[in-house]
This record gives sequence, C-alpha cells and structure tokens, in this order.
Amino acid sequence: MLAKLILAAAPLLALVAGAPAPTASAAPKPPTFPSNPDHLNTTTGARPGQGAHQLLLSNPPALNSSRFHNNIALSAQDGIGSVVTGDGLAWYNGDFTVGGSGYQDPNYYYCFRGIKENFPSFNSWMNFYTMFDLNQFHTMVNYDSGPEQGAIYNAIVQVSQEAKVDARLILAVIMQESSGNVRVGCTNNGVQNCGLMQAYAGSVSYDPNNMAASILQMVRDGTQGTSQGPGYVQWISQNSETSYAGPTQGNPYQAARGYNSGSINFADLSDPKGATDSYVSDLANRLLGWNGNTCGNNYWTSCGWAGNAWC
Repeated sequence: MLAKLILAAAPLLALVAGAPAPTASAAPKPPTFPSNPDHLNTTTGARPGQGAHQLLLSNPPALNSSRFHNNIALSAQDGIGSVVTGDGLAWYNGDFTVGGSGYQDPNYYYCFRGIKENFPSFNSWMNFYTMFDLNQFHTMVNYDSGPEQGAIYNAIVQVSQEAKVDARLILAVIMQESSGNVRVGCTNNGVQNCGLMQAYAGSVSYDPNNMAASILQMVRDGTQGTSQGPGYVQWISQNSETSYAGPTQGNPYQAARGYNSGSINFADLSDPKGATDSYVSDLANRLLGWNGNTCGNNYWTSCGWAGNAWC
C-alpha cells in the first residue's frame, strides 16, 4: 500500500510545486444549471466531527460582546459586512478563471500533514468555474434542484466578493461540510452547527419558502460568522500574537483548522483536537481537483485517517 501511495503521489508533487497550465482548450466559463426540480429529499451530507467546533479558549471573550476574536469587529447581523483584513488579502483572488484544471483523476487524493508549508501553494488551486462544475455534476446534482444549484453559486460569488474570501475556499468548505446539500441537518460539536457550511451557533438552515435568501445566509454564516461566533473571515484575519489561538497569518489552511477544531496546533494541521483529522487535507485536495470520494478508492483510506471507520 505504501509503495502504491508513493507512486500515486508522484504526479501531485509537481502540481504542488507550481500551477500547471489548464488542459482545456477553451477558457473556463461560468456553470449552467438544469431547469428541472429533481433532487433527493434528504438531510444527509454532514459527517461526524465536521462543522465549527466549540472554541477552546483560555480567556474567552463574552459572546454577547460587540467585538470578537482579537477585537475583530462583527456586525450585529450574523457577520454581514465582515471583511478579511491583513495577510489574508494577499492570497484572495476575485478572478474566477485563475487557476488550473485540477487532478486528471478526480478520485485522486494526497495525504497532506504537518505545518502550513506542507500544504499546496495557492497558485496550484483549480479555477473556480471548473471546480464548481466538478462538484455540481458529481454531487450537487443529486441533492439540489437546478435553481438551488444556481442559488448556491450566486451566494458564493456574492459573499466571496463582499468578504474577500476566495470563492474556491468557500466552495470547498461547502462540499466538505454538507456535500452541497441545502437540506443538510444540523449537528452539534459543543455548539449547534447548521447550514451548508455547518457554521457556528446562530447559523440558519434552509428555508424552501425563501430559497435564495436562506442559501445566501447559510454561506454568510460560515464565511462571515454569526452573532455568536467566528466564520472564515475571523479566522483568516487572526493576526495578533496575543490572540488566544496565535496568528493564522491569513493562511487559509490554518484558518480551516481553527474553524473545524476551535483551536489550532500550528505544528500539525492534522491534529484534530477532537474534530476531524483529515479536514484541512480534505479541503486542500478539493482545491486541487478531488471530487470528495473517500470510501470508493484507496487514495484517501491509505492516509490512515481516523475517519476510515466511516468506510
């Protein structure tokens, strides 16, 4: 198995070192959506240990404070208006055509572990349009109607531009947390997590009578935070040495560990602290073109993640 994994990893090492030129002959284009209402009426999609976990703070700020996380301002309305500051702006890219075409085999998975430098460079990520197509046709089409798929896309685009969080990261988190299923149920990891991004307490679930607005709010909850706790904006903007978790330096992989675990072991981003050990590696692979397949191949299971019990 080890030999197989080493051989399988060889193509990726070149990919991580630098972004390959897209293989498609034409420039990537925005996705299209079916007009039919077909979908599986299910609340499945979330796995155990995912979602925003309870914050592991030594001196927690008051949750009803008007300011949260190293004095990063949150608006009174579920994080709307929160924008990345500091180092996180260096890797944000609002051009949805920038990036590669992804793994040649969308089932492929590489075992990323350790410090942030062991994770793929940002210029090796897929472009957003191709990444959305991959997840739409592989997963979303099963759970969401055409209009719901379109509403997810619109929400990601809008929140990404407003919050200055790369749309590809938002999409990766959505697929990781809920499989893109707008009807996903709530989970509880010390706090209740609801919605497409299984966001912090105060997050909302899907309202079929208010489709676009509720989907937009779910994406805002996970990206911009809720009135009770942080989203990716706050974790990415965690820049102070005196902050409870230490500075993420705007790094999305470190922010992802904080979002999932409520705290960060900067020496090992696969240290789950009671959450999901594969979480950051999963996001990294999604950003490179993995389709989320875990149990149907040997790539993911060969990493020895604790979640292998799911298979």
